[in-house]
Amino acid sequence: MSEKPSYYSILTSEVRYDKRLSDSEKLLFSEITSLTQKNGECWAGNKYFSELYGVHEKTISKRISKLKKLKYIEVKM
Repeated sequence: MSEKPSYYSILTSEVRYDKRLSDSEKLLFSEITSLTQKNGECWAGNKYFSELYGVHEKTISKRISKLKKLKYIEVKM
């Protein structure tokens, strides 16, 4: 991905201070909030996030699973 997105994101204090989350999981949560539409849904997939952050899709999947487990996000297929 040659261009980085130019928008702001939100990192709630609940997520920011949760010691169960790694910094990369917090950053991913923040990225998801920035892509969330009016209806509360984010349509970006693991491939998008893996290319954005230069990590494997499996890594993104693990981070998303952790956010889901802690009930910070809801995943629908």
